Amino acid sequence: MYTDKSFLEKLKPYVLADMKASGILASLTAAQAFIESNKGNSGLALNCYNLFGIKGTYNGQSQKFLTTEYINGVAVKVKADFRKYPSWAESIADH
Repeated sequence: MYTDKSFLEKLKPYVLADMKASGILASLTAAQAFIESNKGNSGLALNCYNLFGIKGTYNGQSQKFLTTEYINGVAVKVKADFRKYPSWAESIADH
């Protein structure tokens, strides 16, 4: 289980490298990853290294998770494919 501090310490080199490559501020990427992955503790982050809840496949890899979709304003539970990454680095770069 990551704490606020341990998550951000582990995330730091990845978001700094991405900032150099993409120009997106490391603080923005880190903040979004922190919120969307429950500071690295979501099932999606732990099982798929997917820090941003991105659906679909990554290099043919995905995993199904139960999620809520809104169809005509009605919440519906569905199983959807979410991208499965080999590491946080790919998740951040793909973001």
